[in-house]
Amino acid sequence: MAKAWIAATSLPFLLLLAACEDGGGASSKTPISTPGLATAAETPAATAGPPPERPASFDAYADTIATYLGEQPGAAACPQELLAAWAMPLIATEDACLSGNTDDDADDELVMAISARLDPGTATSDTGYRIAVLDPSDGGYVVAFQTASYEAVPLGTPVLKPLLAVGDLNGDGGGEFAYQTMFCGPEGCLATAFVYKGTAGDYDTVSPRDGISIGEGTFSISDSDGDGTMEVLATGGGRGTAESGPERPRTEVWAWDGAFYALSTTLPADSPYLYHRVVDADAALEGGDFAAAEAAYIAAVENPLAQAWRIDTNELAELRAYALFRAALAHLMSGGDADTAAGYLDSAKALRNTLHAQLAASFQAGYSAKGEVGVGCAAVQDDLRANDAEYAAFWNFGTDNPPYNPAGICPF
Repeated sequence: MAKAWIAATSLPFLLLLAACEDGGGASSKTPISTPGLATAAETPAATAGPPPERPASFDAYADTIATYLGEQPGAAACPQELLAAWAMPLIATEDACLSGNTDDDADDELVMAISARLDPGTATSDTGYRIAVLDPSDGGYVVAFQTASYEAVPLGTPVLKPLLAVGDLNGDGGGEFAYQTMFCGPEGCLATAFVYKGTAGDYDTVSPRDGISIGEGTFSISDSDGDGTMEVLATGGGRGTAESGPERPRTEVWAWDGAFYALSTTLPADSPYLYHRVVDADAALEGGDFAAAEAAYIAAVENPLAQAWRIDTNELAELRAYALFRAALAHLMSGGDADTAAGYLDSAKALRNTLHAQLAASFQAGYSAKGEVGVGCAAVQDDLRANDAEYAAFWNFGTDNPPYNPAGICPF
């Protein structure tokens, strides 16, 4: 997904407005049902005194909280009295903390989402936030890591639930933590998750440096494949802009590869658009599953409910002509008979006034002359080169969809 639109705006991070995994109220430090993750720690039975005054500077919040925690008889617990006293905007006290191991020692850290009113506010926000990691040290606490102060926008944001997971996410015996944000611009929002690992007294990201991003998305952390390590599941996939093209929701599975979280699998959801059904058939053909590709192309052509993205164009006829041509190609590549392929090509040619009816005719003329798919594909490539601008314009389905690749249309 292109991020150029993000760079054009000055908006900073927006915390994701979606429920976090097990974001409920205070509980004991017993791990939740997913191994390796932890929930909010219980509030101490007694405190060393009333919470301190809220600092005038947001930059002093984390250090002040660390000092206060060091004075608690129980420690390692979410300071809900302090959170309530400071009335941090947009963050409910039960959503502010996760407790668990985030580094390579044996102690549990406290990961907190903290916020403050901006003074002065901006045109888009009156609230700033950051994520802080508080580490037990010498009987007290120190601030081991914190993000920059970001703005929570737009105005009127009802609640912030950024914390995703704390614990041994990657199964290496150490600890990590994960949280979620959004990049927002005038055309929509891009949800982004980050995973950090603490080692040697520092914290480094083990997700991509710019995070794991998906349009209008949500995140969860789970061992989705049962291999003993947690995956980051990103679900979303569209911003509904003309530049991004027809939307197709998807789930991306980001898995631990031994060093970082990398994209492992993309699971596309069903789509109402004929274009996406053709894209699925293309994937089968490109993967060499010619029988499946043929069946998928014909199913796409015969689907009466498939929609066009560009409603006022000849898109459906073009896609059907293309799908029939590709069905003929798949049939021949699987060793099928020439008569069935000719039937597909004749049906494509019957969709008059389309570029792909012409393409089918070019292939049929070349194939009939020698009985070789390669000769037919050579004729197709000649057609594509002669009409490159028209084909490129038709196959421009936006930045969120595959780019036009003339070499792949008849690659045999």
